[in-house]
Formats: sequence, structure tokens, C-alpha cells
Amino acid sequence: MGYAAAVSRLLACPFCRELYTEGEADRCKECGVELQSLEKLPPSHEALLEEALEAAEAGVMPPEPIAAVDYPLPWTFTRRSRLALVLLGVAGIAAFFAPWVSVVKPDIALLSGFDLARGRAGWLWSGLAGWLTLIPLVASRRTVNQMRGVRAVCALFASMTLVETVMLLARPPQSHPRVPVEIHWQWGLYTSLGVAALAVLFSLRFGGKADDLRDLPLPGSASDTDETMH
Repeated sequence: MGYAAAVSRLLACPFCRELYTEGEADRCKECGVELQSLEKLPPSHEALLEEALEAAEAGVMPPEPIAAVDYPLPWTFTRRSRLALVLLGVAGIAAFFAPWVSVVKPDIALLSGFDLARGRAGWLWSGLAGWLTLIPLVASRRTVNQMRGVRAVCALFASMTLVETVMLLARPPQSHPRVPVEIHWQWGLYTSLGVAALAVLFSLRFGGKADDLRDLPLPGSASDTDETMH
């Protein structure tokens, strides 16, 4: 009874299993994760290793413990720039079909990025392709290491539209002696520029810090278990 009461008063980190006495701390000093009662946590690494030795003697190889940065997160996990990048990707696609330029001369027309891409600015398709690739890439990353590993790739896809819009603003169509040209940039172009710039910034922060795991769902929690079972 005395041993059980002592264990019930111990707190531990769900990831690294560092032990603390009740009242000593609220969060793990190594991981920054909120401490939990030891008796409520799944078996420790030591217990798993002991089971592994017993299983090895019996000729059975159990799965190895998963590090916190490689632990599968729920599909609905929204933090660490995951949801932000998906939403920015959707906004980038929508802005591509919004008005980019109003042509006054030689003809009157209101053109979107899509219209420009179908015309002489076919290189604008790469920006749309970047958004269409970014969304599934981000949504499919389900561990901290996976998210951090594609930061540069996500920033590259987002920067496609950023570079394209900057080029249009820096080198607008020029008038010729026989063909006067007058255009006015529209809100769709500036929106695309802003969305792309934000996406690049969020891409560089995708996955967050590897040494600060306090915003991750605890292993064995109800939501985490439901998601990883599917």
C-alpha cells in the first residue's frame, strides 16, 4: 500500500519519462510538456525494453518505442503552421482566379491570373502548380520531423507565386508607338503577392521547434488514439 501511494504521487513526462515529485514542477524541464501522474501513463521505456528482452528470448520482436518528434499526429492537428499553410494554399488558388489587371488600352478587359496564364504569360502556371502541390504535401506530414523536413520545399512552392507577382509589378507591359498600352493592377495580384509572402514565412516555421513539444497531443490521449487507429 505504501509503495502504491508513493507511485501515485509521482509525476512524469509523457515523452522522456523524467520523474518529478508532486509539487516539484508542472512541466518537464527537458521537453516542456505538462507532467502527468505516473500511474496513468503507458509503460516506460525501461518496461518496454524489459518486455523486448523477454520477447526476444521467446523469438518475438516487438515494435521499438517511437520518439516524440516521430510520433504520428492526428490528421486534424492544426498547429505548427500546418493549418495555416493549407489555408494559405487555398487562398493562393482562389486569388489566382481573381482580377489581376485591368486593361484600358489597347482594349478594355479585366484579366485574372488564370487569363494571363492562358495568354502570353504561360509561366504563371507554375505558381498555380505550386499551390496545388503545397496543400497535399503539408496535409500529409504527420510528424514533427516530417514537417520540419519539407520546410525548404514548401517555401519553394510558395515562392513561385511570390516571384511571379514581383516580376509583373517590376516589368509591366510597355507602350509602343503604334500600340499604346495602359493597365492598372488589381487587388487579386496584390492578394496573391501577400498570400505567397505569408506562405513562405509559415513554411520556414513549419513543424515548429524540435525541443519544445508542449503543444503536441499526449501519447495515449483519446483524440490521439482515435486518429492513429484509422
